[in-house]
Amino acid sequence: MAIEPGTPENLLEQAAARRTAPGRALARDAGSIAAAARDMAARFRRGGRLVTFGDGAAAADAGHVAVEFTHPVIVGRPALPAISLAGDAVALGGPAGESGPEAGFAVQVRTFGRPGDIALGVLTGEDDRRVRDGLAAARELGMLTVALTAAPPTTPPGGPPSGAVAADHVLTAWCDDPLVARELHVTAYHLLWELVHVVLDEPEGTTAAPAACDPGDTCVTCSDTAVRVRVTELRPGGLALVDTGEGVEEVSVALVEARVGDVVLVHAKEAIAVLGGGDGS
Repeated sequence: MAIEPGTPENLLEQAAARRTAPGRALARDAGSIAAAARDMAARFRRGGRLVTFGDGAAAADAGHVAVEFTHPVIVGRPALPAISLAGDAVALGGPAGESGPEAGFAVQVRTFGRPGDIALGVLTGEDDRRVRDGLAAARELGMLTVALTAAPPTTPPGGPPSGAVAADHVLTAWCDDPLVARELHVTAYHLLWELVHVVLDEPEGTTAAPAACDPGDTCVTCSDTAVRVRVTELRPGGLALVDTGEGVEEVSVALVEARVGDVVLVHAKEAIAVLGGGDGS
């Protein structure tokens, strides 16, 4: 039965279509999200705190991120220290309400931030000057910096968006619809929250990089090329053992729904897609 234009079914189909390509682009960036989560977890292990900020609509996202880390909704997840700078109306309405290296979020970051902390800025692609200034101040302090940005899909994925922000980890919503971009940001920071806990659940030192591989090898850990492997065992904490063809290695399957026997695509030790089932499908 054909879907009539203007019907709820048609509108739902259009809404889903607007999210398909941006959602797939986010999935392709799974390795970048996992890398950011690992670095964040390392800071939390050493007593670091998370400092978040964003302007306009992104202020709500900055607060949401901080709430997720300080009030985990999953039983057994520990609370992690986090604070949002975006909710201080008094500070942002005074000298900090301006932009520049000595104002806005920059002055708040210098007040509350420490070298071992994490700064996460949410950028909407509109007037993000104060967020950029805050991230710059955080980098000067030696904080780990994570930026959630948005860019039109005409920018090649993996390439720098126009007006690219300087941060240790830049996670981009490849979308020109600001509402869909915000949805992708929500997905990205929930993935960060969950993956940070996955890493923290592992014994300290188990995520250290292994010895360098033979340059001729295609390694699931250090290769720039995604590798096809087969899942041989699922383990607690979103981990799995996989057969690489050269041996068995442990990887994260936290971002995919993998089963024993599935062929998965792994990049930087993170499964980013399920290619087929153990039955050959």
